Amino acid sequence: MKKIVNSILGFAIGDAMGVPIEFKKREGLIDNPVIKMEGYGTYDVPKGSWSDDTSMVLATIDSLLHLHKIDYDDIMKRFCEWINNAKYTATGVVFDIGITTKESILKYYMNRIEAIKCGGASINNNGNGSLMRMLPIALYTYFEDITDDRLLGIVKDASSLTHAHEYSIMGCYIFVKYVHFLLSGVNKFQAYEKVKELNYYKFSENARRVYKRFLTTDIYKLDLDYIRSSGYVVDTLEAVIWTFLNTNSFMESVIGAINLGDDTDTIGALTGALAGMVYGANEDLLNDLQNKNYLVSMAHKFDEELRLNILKFDEVIDDKYGIVLGYNEVFLIKTELNGSIYGFQNRYLKMAKRINFEYGLTVIVANNLSDTTLEDDFYNLKDYIKGDIYFMGMSNGGTSAIQDENISSKIKKMLLVNLPLMINLHKTKDGIKLYKGKLTFVYGSKDPSFNYLPLIQDFRNANIVVIPNQDHNFSNGDDFLHLPEKYLFTDLKGREE
Repeated sequence: MKKIVNSILGFAIGDAMGVPIEFKKREGLIDNPVIKMEGYGTYDVPKGSWSDDTSMVLATIDSLLHLHKIDYDDIMKRFCEWINNAKYTATGVVFDIGITTKESILKYYMNRIEAIKCGGASINNNGNGSLMRMLPIALYTYFEDITDDRLLGIVKDASSLTHAHEYSIMGCYIFVKYVHFLLSGVNKFQAYEKVKELNYYKFSENARRVYKRFLTTDIYKLDLDYIRSSGYVVDTLEAVIWTFLNTNSFMESVIGAINLGDDTDTIGALTGALAGMVYGANEDLLNDLQNKNYLVSMAHKFDEELRLNILKFDEVIDDKYGIVLGYNEVFLIKTELNGSIYGFQNRYLKMAKRINFEYGLTVIVANNLSDTTLEDDFYNLKDYIKGDIYFMGMSNGGTSAIQDENISSKIKKMLLVNLPLMINLHKTKDGIKLYKGKLTFVYGSKDPSFNYLPLIQDFRNANIVVIPNQDHNFSNGDDFLHLPEKYLFTDLKGREE
């Protein structure tokens, strides 16, 4: 099964395994650890019953499925359906609602206050009630591929439905970014390092201070005695990442999480989501869940929604061209030889959606089949190409642009990535001499043509950039996705949040 499905199922499994032992002390669980799905215990519910954590995740998913967008008012209405009518529950029973969460939802239900103004904003309102339901927001925003500033705004509003204090918001933001890094393909330790490297300047000094240990040390190297598993949002985030980084399978992760004691369902759920994403959810534990078929159905529907309805081109022409519609100015991407309009892990589509949102350009991705030249593309796309053209060519996708004066004269700025330098080098040199616009070459230090850069470095109109530790396909991290902003659109004003 897919990462999205497995993360949701893993979340519910971790939640249900933690329910019977919530509030139990760590010392007793270490002596008698829980290693399978059990029932009753802390709450009078049967084995495999999920709690408020999964119910609110399902309510959020249901809203996204119906509206195809984040609508905070609609999400709150569905939270009301959960509390009042036991919708999204495992057995038709509502239990284990946090005080701040309940007060916020009732405030919305009774007074119809604007949804994002219902959350508790006091320093005392920093339980994990918004962190526990942030998984669908993390998944949705990854596939929509938005800027960090806009992402922070979404996380802030989503958290503020119930928890509006910045400690909670910052914890949610860290978790969302960690999920994004995992989805991008980096391993769990690299994802943690990337989270630590982010700039948190938009949060106050007090907020940064409470997360200082998490962001400035290697949290997973701490002894277990230094990890608190309470419902305080900072403790929960630390416990989840500590457990995830110190275990090597889904079962190890979930069992390790719930046996920390105290807020076992939420820590189990969030750890289960991460472990499910990386290792896959355990089928035997899944079969122990109450209302399993409903849960699995919702997970698959959400996966389909993200892949087919959220991240897609506005128009696709014969699988040769993917188009995201904007204003007259055009960003034209020509892929590597035989590359698709989507690219590995949808990277061309993600780039197109983000650039369109950020700068308002019409973005066109043209695949690079051997029988279609860039001149053919210009003819086929004449109805879309009307204003200034910004061009990005990947490998052979950039060759015809720089080697054909008739084509290059139509392009305002050109970004050529890992252009092969040993294919008709004399024509490339002639093209560089004749090109009148701004020209940037970007090479990964591990690309074969990197060694031939001295052959073009004397051209004054060619800016040459080398990205360390990148190969021909830019397969290390997400450097590739952000090349246009760094080297092509420096003269354009991006969207102001």
